[in-house]
Amino acid sequence: MMKLKYLAVLVVTAIMSAEPLMASEFKQVQVQLEHPANGDTLFIPGAKAVLQSGHSSNSRWLSWVDLTTSTAKQVPIPTQAQFFHKAQVKGQPNEQLVVLGVEGISYFKPEDNSWQRLLNTESLYRTVDAKRLLKLDFVYDFNNDGLSDFIVPDFNAHHVYLQQQDGSFSKHSLVVDAKSRLFDENPDYISRNARFLDWNADGRTDIAFAIDDSLLLYLQTETGFLAKAEVIELGLDLTPDALAEVRGGDGRSFKGLSIKRLYEVKDLNNDTIADLIVRQEQFADAVEQSYSYRIHYGQTGPGGLQFKAEPDALINTKGIQSEPVFTDLNNDKRLDFFTPAAEFGIGTLVRALLAGTANMELQFFPQLQSGKFPDKPVYRQDATAQVSIGNAQVNLPVLKALVSDQAPALLLIGDEDHLKVYQSAKEKLFSSKSIRLKQAIPLNGMLASTADLDQNGKMDLILPFTHLDPEAVRNQLHFILQQ
Repeated sequence: MMKLKYLAVLVVTAIMSAEPLMASEFKQVQVQLEHPANGDTLFIPGAKAVLQSGHSSNSRWLSWVDLTTSTAKQVPIPTQAQFFHKAQVKGQPNEQLVVLGVEGISYFKPEDNSWQRLLNTESLYRTVDAKRLLKLDFVYDFNNDGLSDFIVPDFNAHHVYLQQQDGSFSKHSLVVDAKSRLFDENPDYISRNARFLDWNADGRTDIAFAIDDSLLLYLQTETGFLAKAEVIELGLDLTPDALAEVRGGDGRSFKGLSIKRLYEVKDLNNDTIADLIVRQEQFADAVEQSYSYRIHYGQTGPGGLQFKAEPDALINTKGIQSEPVFTDLNNDKRLDFFTPAAEFGIGTLVRALLAGTANMELQFFPQLQSGKFPDKPVYRQDATAQVSIGNAQVNLPVLKALVSDQAPALLLIGDEDHLKVYQSAKEKLFSSKSIRLKQAIPLNGMLASTADLDQNGKMDLILPFTHLDPEAVRNQLHFILQQ
């Protein structure tokens, strides 16, 4: 089941563009690394640097790419480090590279290549995976004071560390158990997703965790988070956690199986109130399935947010999907929806095995003025993934939607040795004709990411190349900069 989903993975990232672009309006920069660029990418604007991680069967690396000189050098990775991100630390003019490890959180001092411990913390991560250094979202500014705070999952709580104006941290442990799965004598532990929303409309960020058909809610006050949680019954008919866990060997029939769980908490209709997105997975059998997204728009009430039992809007899609994207595609300040999807049946599996390809489709659903979504996608774009059974490798295309506050969206697709840019079209979102930009395309398009690297208000494209790419571009980063 999970292998089928992996075949369908296609990362789609929203990036910003000030005007519809012609190919001549891009600047291309290449940087050589000393290792495969097969990990995660992080941009630190104040440092004018990109951090790129990589790994092999017995090593892990992290490179600091200087955007001013277009050169790279390796960063010494602390032995206890497992995750990295960026944070605003008291006394530092810009955001700093930070790592979370088994001992605590530290920040990097590039002037002397050293690490400074910020705080010690307990966490779910008690041992280090020596083959990976991953990017993890554990840095936020919960109290809007300009200093970064941290949230770290543990087995029985999420620890929140609020940075104080003197550089110290106040600790608040939000009690919630991690999810445990047992297939044999070796347990798997998965942390619950922390959801951020302003429940009582006081302007502060509260933290909630979805459990069955309810929320475990921790309210934020002037001094931090309350020690005792409120249990909010949602009444959305969400599948209980125990039944929502889909795994083989449980003697369960997939035919006709339907699972509903909280997918995302986000303001979709631009009314400053959090909305709930529930994803329903409908199984025809263990191979074929479809997804629908049930939108429950939030309303303020005397006891906090309120949601109708029946969805206010519905999005119906087909095929197994990677992470969908909610973003404003048509500049009406409402979030639209698009998702990559692949329909897998027996014929699809046979073709993937014999021909080495799997067909995929990008589906677009704009949000209507009523808050509802079309019954069918208004625009579709096909793509092909290359499947290598011998190498156990699935090479995914570069497929991006470029979104702007000032101009309609563009669609960008990597195809062999060039990028294709599709300009916006009001009736169907994108034109059927494209503009070509000659550019090497990485085998694994899902590694591509975006950032405003030259800080000109226009987001740029970052293409990482690994040890599996052709020798001419192997272990490189390519920056496609909008001018």
